[in-house]
Amino acid sequence: MKVLISSCVLGNPVRWNGANKKSDFIQDWAQDNNITLIPVCPEQRLLGVPRRPIRMTQNGPVVEAWAGDEEVYDSLEDTSRSILNEHPDLCGFIGLANSPTCGMSAGVRKRGATIRGAMHRVTDVPTCEVNQLRDERGRESFLNRLKKHRSNKIMNE
Repeated sequence: MKVLISSCVLGNPVRWNGANKKSDFIQDWAQDNNITLIPVCPEQRLLGVPRRPIRMTQNGPVVEAWAGDEEVYDSLEDTSRSILNEHPDLCGFIGLANSPTCGMSAGVRKRGATIRGAMHRVTDVPTCEVNQLRDERGRESFLNRLKKHRSNKIMNE
């Protein structure tokens, strides 16, 4: 099964400041479960490294994402869609908490609530954050969702 994963989780230096958020356990778990992890980073693809951190803000009815003085909300969604479209055999996505593109809940100033990051908003495959896979129950739950998605995809072809 092919699963996209936030590139920084695999140790790649793609965060805004060139750092990573490596999680050592994830590669062993993936290998044990016949999962191929494909590293992706919409922010790095769109803005490079280093870059200004992205800050999301509610502006009336609209959420905006600012990288310095550049508004990038729509561009982040477009880049995320582009990445997803490059992988038609995709079964899932593993993101990173609090990321504006890869987090399941990303903070938005002046909103009073969080929103899903772009990679989670624009896909129909099962998604989670790497921290949800730290215990056996979370890993089993996500693996079952991946298998169900793959099975449904095969049946619909």
